[in-house]
Amino acid sequence: MKSLRFLKYAGIAILGVAFIFLAIFVTMSLWNWLVPELFKGPELSFWQTAGLFLLSKILLTGVAPGGRSHHPRKYWHNKYHEKYRCWPHEKEEETKEQIV
Repeated sequence: MKSLRFLKYAGIAILGVAFIFLAIFVTMSLWNWLVPELFKGPELSFWQTAGLFLLSKILLTGVAPGGRSHHPRKYWHNKYHEKYRCWPHEKEEETKEQIV
């Protein structure tokens, strides 16, 4: 049973790595097709494109896991549900009528 679970996770990991390599290859191909011709920019190798991917991940989402450092999503989810959990039924109907 454990060997099947290992194979399942190994297969998912292999697919994940293959997807990353495919995304890098597609990005490299698009870059090398468009940028040198349109902007007279350089052509990139596979590993330069991989570095660009990593740099953009760091700059756009940060290095923290999940990319969120202050308030996790659950905080806002709980705050919303706490506010509207005990709404009277009449107020709900009134709000629906105002929307329509």
